[in-house]
Order: sequence, then structure tokens, then C-alpha cells
Amino acid sequence: MTKRDFIRRCKINTAAAAFRLPGLSKQLFSFGLYSDNVQPAKKRGILILVFALVTLLTTNLTAQTSENQNETKRYKHSLDFCPLSPFIGIYALHYGYRFTANDEFIFSPSYMRIQYQSIGHTDAPGFIIGYRRYLWKNLHLDYQLMPMWDRFYDKNEDKTYPTSFDLWNEFRLGYAFDFKISNVPLFLNVQLPLGFALYSDPKGKSEAFKKHVKENPLFYIPLFFVGTRF
Repeated sequence: MTKRDFIRRCKINTAAAAFRLPGLSKQLFSFGLYSDNVQPAKKRGILILVFALVTLLTTNLTAQTSENQNETKRYKHSLDFCPLSPFIGIYALHYGYRFTANDEFIFSPSYMRIQYQSIGHTDAPGFIIGYRRYLWKNLHLDYQLMPMWDRFYDKNEDKTYPTSFDLWNEFRLGYAFDFKISNVPLFLNVQLPLGFALYSDPKGKSEAFKKHVKENPLFYIPLFFVGTRF
């Protein structure tokens, strides 16, 4: 078995194992990705997008060299976004400033319109501020704070609640894979997050939503981001 075949098999087995986890399936279901209300075209779009990015990752993984790593460190700035945003309802455009070889500051405007089955949806603009520490090559650990101002809508009550302040935080372990297209430095950042609320104004949420949050306090859906360095 070649090194390329070994890496490809590991990626496929890891992805398959992740989607067999009951907790992960529950998280995806709660965000509507496995809902009957999601159009088949959107489901196909998710699968095609994931397959294309995993293929791209596998193709470029073995091409990484120490020269690529040293070149990456020359860039102090980066921009990235998550292609899954339309499906999970979380939108952000992250700006990163690498102020040392191993330290990076992260900032982003954000907007969350997350659909909760049989309950309603959030309507929460905010921003993200974070810090990234590179542990080894492009392996990194993030900590992010996400203040937001939510106007939650409960469809069963047909009621929009008053604007309330929420403070979310996430730890993220990830690895960024660098590649180039037409000599443009790009990267694919794969991350495993663990997030939970630090504060949520109880006056701004319905009882059904409070019950849902109590039963599902953690966010841990694997994410990936596409970006450029400059």
C-alpha cells in the first residue's frame, strides 16, 4: 500500500466513524442537516461539497514539504470562511493576524440564524474574537469568544422575543492544509470544536428553547474552512 493510499483510507475511515457517533448525528439533526424539511438538492450539495474538499485535501496532503511550511509563516494575514454556513446557519468571515510564528489573533463579524426543529430560529448578529496557538507545523488550538444579540423567534408561539445578549465560547483543535491554485496561497482548515454558552439572557428565549439547550448544551460538529493568506 502506498503512502497516498494509506492516507486516503484513514480519511475515509475517520469520516465514516465520526458520522456513526450517536451524539454527532444528534447535533447534525438538531441543526436540520438530517431533517425531512431539508430539500434533497441541499443534501446532495452537502455531500458533493464534502467529497470535493476531502479529495482536494487528500491530493495535496502528501505534497506538503518543509519549504511550504516556511513559506506559510511569511504570511501575516489570512481570510477564511466555512462553506457549510448556509446549511448550519452560522456565518462568519475570519480575519487572522499572525503576530509571531506561533501566535495568531482572530476577528470576525458573525451572524447566526440557526433553525431548531419544531421550535424556531435565532436571529443573532455579533462578532468573534479569538486566539490561535500553533503547536506543531499547522496543528493549532483556538479559543474563541462570540458575543451576540439575539431576537429569538418561536414558531409555536408565533412570537419574536426581545433582543437578548448571549455569550458563547469555543475551543477548537485543527490543522490547516496549504496549497496553491494559480500561484495563489490557499488553505483548507479542518477543525474539531467544543463550544458551550457562558451566558444567555433567560428573558430572551422561549421555554421550549431553554429545554432544548438544557438537553443539548454542547456544540461539537466537525467544521472546515477555506481561505487565503497574504
